[in-house]
Amino acid sequence: MTTYQGYATTAAEHYERHFVPAIGTPFARRLLEAARLQPGEQVLDVACGTGVAARMAADALGATASITGLDANPAMLAVARDVAPSISWHQAPAEATGLADASFDAVLCSLGFMFFTDKPAALQEMRRVLVPGGRVVIGTPGPTPPLFEAIDQALVAHVGPGASMFVHAVFSLHDPNEMRALLHEAGFEDIGLDRTAVPLRISPPAEFFWQYVRSTPLAAVVAELDPEGRAALEREVVERCQPFVDGDATVMEPGLLLATARTRSQAL
Repeated sequence: MTTYQGYATTAAEHYERHFVPAIGTPFARRLLEAARLQPGEQVLDVACGTGVAARMAADALGATASITGLDANPAMLAVARDVAPSISWHQAPAEATGLADASFDAVLCSLGFMFFTDKPAALQEMRRVLVPGGRVVIGTPGPTPPLFEAIDQALVAHVGPGASMFVHAVFSLHDPNEMRALLHEAGFEDIGLDRTAVPLRISPPAEFFWQYVRSTPLAAVVAELDPEGRAALEREVVERCQPFVDGDATVMEPGLLLATARTRSQAL
């Protein structure tokens, strides 16, 4: 039996249980440091998933918080509502939120922007819902860390080249010049870009691999393998990931591009 057999709940539940503590929280922490949220601000978390950034923002602002989480995935929002019912959760795509004009002081987007099919439209929607002088803070990972290159190679070998599309998408937007151009074309000003790294200690290779797979669209692809195929895939993942094992953990230090920008302030 592979480690795969131990993960039988929904993708959204896996995401909250495994991805959020190991990866989502450290990345969201960096995003919130860049956001510099202030008491009394209205905050929108776009592509919130199960709501880790929204929850951290609520914790930071305390009783003054007015936080809204937005995601297109109803299963993710169902988990978010269970975990934090006091936050306002809204189901809609980033390109058409249905939220009121000029209703937020800050828009956050942690580890989601790279997946948007129409990034210019999503940015224009963020600008629309921001107050004059409001700010957007976006965090995208990349380039592809060596650990994920190893996992990608194993997926291609056992599932086929299509299996690597999700991994490539995750790390597809880490060029500061590309991000600057997108923000500028969407009408944002005072654009700031910072490249940093986020050291992570995660589960041993087999556990991390299945936790990640079952939290993402990769689950459907890998489910097509028979038990022998999954066992062979797991063995290769473990073998390829040995250089990243440190004691009882797997280590990596993925890059993070943090982009900040503001809408134009009203004329005096």
